[in-house]
Order: sequence, then structure tokens, then C-alpha cells
Amino acid sequence: MATKQLTKEGLELKDIVELADAHSHIDLITNPIVIKDAIEYGVKTIITDGVDTRSNMECLRISDNVNIFAAIGIDPEHCMAMKDDEIEFNVSLIKENSKKIVAVGEIGLDYKLATTAEAREKQKQVFDIMLDTALDLDLPVSVHSRESFADVFGMVRDKGMKKVHFHFFDGDEAQAKEVAESGYYISVPPYKSQKRAKALAVMPSGRIMGETDSPIVGSSPKSVENSVMFIAGIKKMDYANAARLTVENTKAFFNIRYKSNQLSGLGRRQ
Repeated sequence: MATKQLTKEGLELKDIVELADAHSHIDLITNPIVIKDAIEYGVKTIITDGVDTRSNMECLRISDNVNIFAAIGIDPEHCMAMKDDEIEFNVSLIKENSKKIVAVGEIGLDYKLATTAEAREKQKQVFDIMLDTALDLDLPVSVHSRESFADVFGMVRDKGMKKVHFHFFDGDEAQAKEVAESGYYISVPPYKSQKRAKALAVMPSGRIMGETDSPIVGSSPKSVENSVMFIAGIKKMDYANAARLTVENTKAFFNIRYKSNQLSGLGRRQ
């Protein structure tokens, strides 16, 4: 008899299906049971993104490259306070672990946080370094873009980046078309908005992933089911097919091969 679980919309029974969370920060989840529960629930692929030195090292520690995969980088919030030697240390960390990680991320620009020309220039300088590092290592990038889409898109396009993931995409329909035309990917967080629905409608199905940004937005990687339900509704797919689509897209973008899904590596969090 197939195991069932309740959806959060309409309390309809559905079979448990495999899910993938394309962007999370599970280094911030202190209870390992939360991650174990998410994997048992069906979230067999979890990308955990580093943002600074501490989180990069922790993401490397907890990744097992079976269920938990690390992306490491310097995000626009933390880069503003970093000195050159710490930036160089993180570049070295990325290079030394280039065979273990699946992307350089989280990186990008955030003009809501950077309100001065000086702060924005620092973000651009670090973003540029991160993009060059990814290019040198032939790695995908997971980018953060808040109130800065034109500059982020311009920089990845001008660099000739091939594999770009706009995480927590909040662009409009026109920006989504630019992303799609460039062959880039977006990921959808676990809540709806009319703006996001319009953007999602014009994105090719093969360029869409689900994410939770947990525990900052979603409570755990399990929250990605809400992203999948949203995608399913916009793309007029049933839940299982939308889940399958997002898993395939996530594994394709991050170059993740289909491996046996074991709960290995979680013991290191005890």
C-alpha cells in the first residue's frame, strides 16, 4: 500500500513523491531530525548554500553528495563587511573543494541592503570575483538579486555565464523572458504572488526549480512541496509531474547524477 501524505491545500491525499530543494540554508537548522524528516518525506535532493566563511565551512561539513549538496560563495549581505584576506580565503575554499560542491553560491547583488554607491560597488566587486571563480572552475552559479536585476543580469550575461540560477525569483514577466531567452534557470519559493505567477507562466518548464530558502523562509526543505503545488497550478500539471519536472531540472542544473538516496552523512550533525 502506497504511503500517503496530506497536502496543505485542500487536505487531499496524494502519494509521496521525490522532491528537490534547489536553495536552502540548512546549516542554520540545528536539529538534525528536521533534515532527516525532510528526506524521509521525499526531499531527496537538498542544495544548501553558504553565504560567508562560517556557513561555507559548515555547508561543506554537512554535505554528503547523496541527499545534501553544497554550494558555497559570498552573498551580497556579508561581503560588505569582509576584508580582502577573508574574500581570498573563501575563493581558495571554493577552489580547493571544486570537485565536492555543485555551484558557487549564494552570490549576487542586493540594493535593498546596499543603499550607498560605496556599498553597491563593494557588492559588485565581490560578485565579479565570484563569477570569475565559477568560470575558472566551470561551475554553475546561484545568484541573489533584490532590487538589482538589471545589474545582476548584465554582469552574468557580459561574463558569458552559461549556467545561472536566479534563486527566489521575484522579477516581472519581462525579466523572466530575458532569463528564459538566455537559457538561465529560476527557482520558486514556497508562497504565491501574482507577479511571480505571471513570470512563471512565461518561463519554459525545463528552466524551473523549487526552493525553500529554509529556515529563513520555509520552515524546512519539506516546504518545497508548496513551491511544487504553485508551479503545478501555473503550468497546468498534476502535482506528481510537477515534482518530477523540478527534480529533473534541479539535478540537471547542478550536474547531480541519480544516486542511491541514503541518509548517510547526517550522523555528523549530532
